[in-house]
Amino acid sequence: MIPTVFVVADQSEAHLYKVGGTKLNPTLEAIEQLEHPEARERLEASESNAHLHVDTSGSEAEEERRFVRELVDRLRRGQSSGEFRKLYIAAPANFVGRLRKHYGSALSRTVEREIIGDYTRQDARTLTKRFAKWTGGTGGSA
Repeated sequence: MIPTVFVVADQSEAHLYKVGGTKLNPTLEAIEQLEHPEARERLEASESNAHLHVDTSGSEAEEERRFVRELVDRLRRGQSSGEFRKLYIAAPANFVGRLRKHYGSALSRTVEREIIGDYTRQDARTLTKRFAKWTGGTGGSA
């Protein structure tokens, strides 16, 4: 199997998984988790107030840009070291858009698929089934 990494992220956290197994029966091995706790606190506060307000100016936006750059830098290091040659990313649309702005051409070429949605709260078993479905494996229904 071609070395592959699966990233499940949102504006407050990113989980990186090494993909193993076969296409029909993939496995996911957690390799790293990046966190942006300030964004998680804001999201939880927004959810408890029954609305979501994202400040796209000032310090909150700069914190998010810093988190995006941290994730992209981590992915570039992984690509350079041969950790992966294929990359799958599952994240909300606005976060995927921010990532794309920072990929650069070399990293962009490794992106096999971007799955739009927030899957950060799903357990490894559910993610494995979904990953198999997204990549054409059997994985069952998710």
